[in-house]
Amino acid sequence: MLISICTMLRARHVIAIIIAGLMALAYFLLQSSTQWLIPTTDIMAASASGICSILAFLVAYRWGSQSRFGVVHLGMFLGIFLWFLGDTTWVVYETILHISIPYPSFADIFYLAGYVPIAVGVFQFLRIFHASLTRERVVIAFVMGLLSFVFTLLLVIGPLATSSEDFLAKFFDVTYPVLDSILVLLAFLMVFIFRGGKMAGSWLWIAFGLLLNAGADILFSLGTLQGWYYSGHPIELVQLWAYIGLGLGFYEQVYFYEQLRS
Repeated sequence: MLISICTMLRARHVIAIIIAGLMALAYFLLQSSTQWLIPTTDIMAASASGICSILAFLVAYRWGSQSRFGVVHLGMFLGIFLWFLGDTTWVVYETILHISIPYPSFADIFYLAGYVPIAVGVFQFLRIFHASLTRERVVIAFVMGLLSFVFTLLLVIGPLATSSEDFLAKFFDVTYPVLDSILVLLAFLMVFIFRGGKMAGSWLWIAFGLLLNAGADILFSLGTLQGWYYSGHPIELVQLWAYIGLGLGFYEQVYFYEQLRS
């Protein structure tokens, strides 16, 4: 059985699993070292989003802006790059300015701005493949997005009412779940479109990464509201794994492009 599983996994998948495991191990080992926990985990996040944005740029560059996927790939790259800028700004706050948990801050401007080009790109993607979406699949995707929003709202509304955070922090606590619920909706629509084909795997990885990103933001909002989140908390692994999923999707698209050219 192990051999059959290994044959299904390609080298890049095995490498991604190993990297994800090493990230989890690093978080586990660093929990008792406050000196190294914050800078190491912050740099890990910025590095992950940076590599992911490079791969997204390669996809956008190689497929070109003139193709029907031009807006899709450009939107994905700009969104991931803005998230990278947010992660980098977070690193500057914590490791250079020594401001612990800079939330809200200028980093959130980049994080929130990243949703816009990603949403535009995914909407263009759905417009191209809208014929593959049945009414039932659209309804299911809307229900999943609505459930995500309602579930998150139920989790945060109690802590939000009793929280001592200022208005801006509470605004972000609500805005992130709303935007993430939209991401959940779009990601499920992407999943329902592809049921086979050479490009299916790459888009499924991207959808998986968007879903994990939404989950990471919801956990962060809940953690900051309830006061149990700290920089270097293991829940940050969800965000790192989201970047791995996105990176795999972009890498497979670059690989597929090279296969077409050869």
